Amino acid sequence: MPILNPVAPPALPFAPEDYARAHHDQHDNVLRLYFNRLSAITNTIIGRNGGQYIEVPYGLFFDIADQVLTLPNTATPIVYGQTYLSNKVSVQNNSEVIVAIGGIYNFQFSAQLTSSNSSSKQVYVWLKRNNIDISYSTHQYTISGSNVHEEINWNFNIDLQAGDFFELEWAANDVNVTLEATAATPPHSGIPSTVMAVNYVSPLP
Repeated sequence: MPILNPVAPPALPFAPEDYARAHHDQHDNVLRLYFNRLSAITNTIIGRNGGQYIEVPYGLFFDIADQVLTLPNTATPIVYGQTYLSNKVSVQNNSEVIVAIGGIYNFQFSAQLTSSNSSSKQVYVWLKRNNIDISYSTHQYTISGSNVHEEINWNFNIDLQAGDFFELEWAANDVNVTLEATAATPPHSGIPSTVMAVNYVSPLP
């Protein structure tokens, strides 16, 4: 990827006691070079492809193990044991997505939900910030049937201060459901149990 070299403040020459045209010419040349470099960077960034030079926080995390419930109707954190991409966004304690820079973030979550018997099950997934449930953030899913798979998808924006974290919890009225991971089997690659993509959207208002 192309890189824009940062521009440091110019080291301007000290003025002599008496007027000297050579000094002013040198002074002007230093400033001219500095502003030319600033203009080049600005014009590149605001150009059609300038977004490639802008660095923003992001993260992509997933898990390759089955995630199960041990008790019905009991909140359980959704975990991510693997990191694919990370820039100022990371996972702590396996489930807490923490940001180093405050802002509005978009997260895109997906999971593979599996039912292991024929009964109908109610599954709930909701959002917490700094260990506190976010009001009216719960999604409800219904799944039934033996060896039935359903994909869970969730796209959401959240405001976070630097050092804040969020996590997803899940629960069900029946423990015969799993967030299932599948090993690679020809012709397909492995299927993660959970995937969490996080992208910086904008500064905090």
